Amino acid sequence: MSSELLFFGGVALFYFLAMIPIQYLYIEGLNEQKQRTKLSQQELYKNMSFEEEQLHFHVQGSPFNIPPAFVAYMILKIKQCKKHQHKC
Repeated sequence: MSSELLFFGGVALFYFLAMIPIQYLYIEGLNEQKQRTKLSQQELYKNMSFEEEQLHFHVQGSPFNIPPAFVAYMILKIKQCKKHQHKC
């Protein structure tokens, strides 16, 4: 039981750590696209192609991706605060 728990815990930790940079790049790309097109978030998602919708669903829709997405979002916000030198 202990070795199984350690194994699955290690796999979960590896997945969590591996997904943080992927989520970070995806969220950063969405923010850049939003700024470039000057559309609201709702309009941006409404104008997505089917392929982009599927990618978004698979990257953001899995419950296993919520913790890495949250960490990536927090890293992005901290970097933006440091870049703009203002209170967040």
